[in-house]
Amino acid sequence: MHPTPSIVGRLTPTDAQALWMSEVIPSDQFLLYVFDGATTPAADLAARIPQRANRIDELSVRVVDVPGRLDRPWWSPATVTADAVRLHAVDRWAGCLRRLGELMSVPVDTRRLPWRVHVFVGVDDAPGSGGPSVVAVLQIAHALADGTLASQLARRLFDDTPLPSPPHRRAGTAPPMLLAAGGVARVPLQATGLAVRGVRALRAHRDRVRDEEAGRVPRGRDGVPLLPVNVRPDDRRDLRVVTTDTDTLRAVGGTVTVGALTVIGRALADHVDAALVHAEVLVAGVGDRRSRNHFRTVGVDLAVDEPDPRRRAARIAEDLAAMARRGHHPAARAEASAAAVVPAVLVAWGVRSFDAHAVPERVVGNTVVSSVDRGADDLVFGGGRVVLTAGFPALSPVQSVTHGVHGIGGRVALSVCSSPTGLPDPDRYAGRLAAALG
Repeated sequence: MHPTPSIVGRLTPTDAQALWMSEVIPSDQFLLYVFDGATTPAADLAARIPQRANRIDELSVRVVDVPGRLDRPWWSPATVTADAVRLHAVDRWAGCLRRLGELMSVPVDTRRLPWRVHVFVGVDDAPGSGGPSVVAVLQIAHALADGTLASQLARRLFDDTPLPSPPHRRAGTAPPMLLAAGGVARVPLQATGLAVRGVRALRAHRDRVRDEEAGRVPRGRDGVPLLPVNVRPDDRRDLRVVTTDTDTLRAVGGTVTVGALTVIGRALADHVDAALVHAEVLVAGVGDRRSRNHFRTVGVDLAVDEPDPRRRAARIAEDLAAMARRGHHPAARAEASAAAVVPAVLVAWGVRSFDAHAVPERVVGNTVVSSVDRGADDLVFGGGRVVLTAGFPALSPVQSVTHGVHGIGGRVALSVCSSPTGLPDPDRYAGRLAAALG
C-alpha cells in the first residue's frame, strides 16, 4: 500500500481542483455504516466522535484560501467541536434514507471543517440488523479524501478501539497575504515547467495515436447518446439500498465490481428500455498516490444487448480492463504532469468558467458506478457490530442516477442515489436491481 499524502501544507493540484469544482457541482461523499446492537446512549456517541477526530490528523484540519486564488488553498490545523456531529431521531430505515437524502443538499463548509457526521439512533429495521441499531454516516468533502481514503478514515472514526494522542499539534499556516505572494512568485517557474511538460505531453499524445492505430492501446471513445436518466437533477435526492453478498456477485461476474456492473446494466436498460448503456466507472489512479484523490473515470460498455449474464459479464470485464489499460499509457502521465504545473489562478478561472447548465449531446457514461471494498466486518461502535456499509456517489448536471457498490465482510450494498427529474420511481428501479441479482 502506498503511503497517504501528507495533510500538511498546500492542497495538491488535483485536490485543489476537486475543492473548487465542488463549489460548482456539489460532490460530498456520504459513507453509511449500520451497527447492530449498539448500547451506548446517543449523547455519549455524539461526544465520542469529536474526541476521536481530534486524535486523527486528517480529520482535524480545515481549508485556508489564498487571496485572489493566486495559489492553491492550504490545509490548516483545526479543533473538532461538538457541532461536527448531528443527531437525528428516526426509527425506521426508510425514514433514515429519506432524511439522509434531505441532508445531501447541505454541503460541508471546508473552511470550518471538511466533514461532519450524522448519527441515527434506534433504527428498527436496518438491513442485516436484528433489532434497533445505530446508523452512522460520514459526510466528507472530496478534496479531503477519495472513496478509498474516506473509507480508511471512517474505520478509524467509527470504532471503539482507543486511539493514541497525536505526538504534537501542527503549526498553522502563514498569513494569507504572504501565501498569495508565494503563489505569485511561483508563476514564472510554473510557466517554464508548463512549456517543457506541455511539449512532452504533445509528443506522448502523438505516440498514443500511433499506438492506437497499431492496435497496441485501446482507442478512446466519443461518448454515448443520452438516456432519460441523463437530465439535470433538482435538489431532491432519493436513496435506495439493495443488499447482496460477495459470493452472489462473483458468481455473476467473477469479481464483485464486474458482477455489480452486470446487474446494474440489466436493471437500468430494462428500466429505461435502452439498447445501449455505458457506465462511468471510478478506477484507481496510475502510479503512486500523490494526492488525496487518486482515481480516474473510464467509460465501460455494459453490454446490455447480450442476454446471457455470463457472456455479458465477460464482455464488461474485457472492456473495463481495456479502458483501465489505456490509462497506463505514458501519454496519460505526461498530461497529468503538465496539468500539475498550471498556475492556480488559471485553474480557478477555468472552474469558474465551467458551464454546469450546458447539456452535451453525448456522455462518457449514462450513470456513475463507484465500487469500494471497506474491509473486514470487525468494526464495533457504541458496542454495536457493523453489519452493512453503503455509499451514494454525487449526481452531476447530466446524470440523475448514480450507483455505489460497497462491501464490508461478505456483505455488499448496491446503493442508488437519484433525483425525481430522471428517476421518478426509485422503488420500482430498486426492485429491478433486486430482480437482476436473481
